[in-house]
Amino acid sequence: MPDYSYTTESPDFQRLLSMGFSETEAAQLVHMKDHVTEQTEYRELLQESRRLDFMRWLIEHDRISR
Repeated sequence: MPDYSYTTESPDFQRLLSMGFSETEAAQLVHMKDHVTEQTEYRELLQESRRLDFMRWLIEHDRISR
């Protein structure tokens, strides 16, 4: 399991502990919160890349004009 020691000082981590989450659960939730934006941006880039590939295919196969 990854080390989440950097999260123990965050207010989110402390709030999760006060809500009854274990240290491991709180650390994982804070880690996920910190990295969800990166995953969203990656998915958006991947979708855009697929759209462009499809447009390229349409043009190459004379299904659409430039």
